[in-house]
Amino acid sequence: MDYTLIFDGGSRGNPGPAFGSYAIIRNADGWRRIVRLDFEGELTNNEAEYETLIAGLQALIDHIEQAGGDPQRFSVEVRGDSRLVIHQVAGRWKVRKHHLRPLWDRARELLQRFGAYELTWQPRETTQAVLGH
Repeated sequence: MDYTLIFDGGSRGNPGPAFGSYAIIRNADGWRRIVRLDFEGELTNNEAEYETLIAGLQALIDHIEQAGGDPQRFSVEVRGDSRLVIHQVAGRWKVRKHHLRPLWDRARELLQRFGAYELTWQPRETTQAVLGH
């Protein structure tokens, strides 16, 4: 894989004030960028996870395009500790909550912009080690 995207989102309360973080890592040389997000309004934990994933994918696409590249020529491994988001986006679990469907659609749409992608669940400790929380 050319890039790794690690994401995590959550809320204080469920729903409540929401936040997220993601890391973009270019695997060839180890270049990385970590971004912290605060979302407006109140979100559930799952909404915050999806919003963070979407923000990270969009940022990676923007990064590639600003460098004159085409995302279709690159691959990305998406890693997160939300089993729900990873398994839903991978198509292994159904999206049962209607309010998550537009977020799922957007995440899938962005992933389709890449030449190849993988979705990998990882333990919370691994996410924390990268993102620092």
